[in-house]
Amino acid sequence: MRRDLLIALSYRTRFASHLLTIFFTLTLFHFISRLVHVPSFSSAQAYYAFAVVGLITLQVLNSTLMMPPGIMRQELVAGTFERLMLSPFGALRGIGSLLLFPLLYCLTTALLMLMFAGLLFGVHLDWQTVPLVLPVGLLGALSFAPFGLFFLSIMLVSKQTVAGATFVVAGISLISGLYFPIALLPAWMRFLSSIQPFTPAADLLRHLMVGAPLHAPLAEELAKIAGFAAVLLPLSLLAVSFALRLSRKRGTILEY
Repeated sequence: MRRDLLIALSYRTRFASHLLTIFFTLTLFHFISRLVHVPSFSSAQAYYAFAVVGLITLQVLNSTLMMPPGIMRQELVAGTFERLMLSPFGALRGIGSLLLFPLLYCLTTALLMLMFAGLLFGVHLDWQTVPLVLPVGLLGALSFAPFGLFFLSIMLVSKQTVAGATFVVAGISLISGLYFPIALLPAWMRFLSSIQPFTPAADLLRHLMVGAPLHAPLAEELAKIAGFAAVLLPLSLLAVSFALRLSRKRGTILEY
C-alpha cells in the first residue's frame, strides 16, 4: 500500500485532476437534479442527495474492480511482478494486497465528495448515523472485493481484464440504483438488482448519510452484504490461486 501511495504521489497532478473530474460530475448532477420532478423524490435536492451517494458508491466499485487490475498490469509491464512471486509474503497475499491502496484512495475521495456536495450544493447529512458509514462502507468493500479478485485472476490468465471491468462497472451502476431508483427498472433488471451486494450497499449508505428510507429491513440488507463477503471471498482467493498455478504451468505468468 505504501508503494502504491508513493507511485500515485509521483504523478503530481493525478489526484487533483481526478478530484476536478469528480467535482465536475457532482456539479453536473446538481443541475440535472433541477429537472427532476417525480413522485419518487420530494424535491430536486432529495434526488441530488440520492445521486451523490450513488456516485460515492461508484467510487467504491472502481476501487475494487477497476484500479487493482490496472495496478497489476503496471506490475507486469514494469517487470516487477517477480517480486510478488518470490516474496516470502507470497504471491497470493501480494495480489490480494493490491486492493488496499485503492480502498484508501476511495475513502479519501468519498470524504471530499461529501464536503464538496455539502458546502457548495447544500446536501444535508444525517450526523447521528454518519459515523456508521465507515464500518458499513468497509463491509460493503469486503463484499465488492471478491469481484475485483476474480478480475485479477482473469487477468493473470487472459491479460485482458481492464476493458471487461469497464463494462461490468457500467452494468452494475445501471442495475444497482446508483443514478435512479430501481423501481424504475423493468422486472428482469429488478431481479438482477436483487442478487448482488451493490444494491443493498448503496441503499444502506443512503440511509446512513442522508436519511433515505431503506427498501428492506436493516438486518436483511446487512446480512446480504456480509453473506456475499463470507461466501465469495474464499472462492475468489481460490480463483486467484488457480490462476497462479495455471499461469505457472503455461509459463505465461510474467507476460502482458
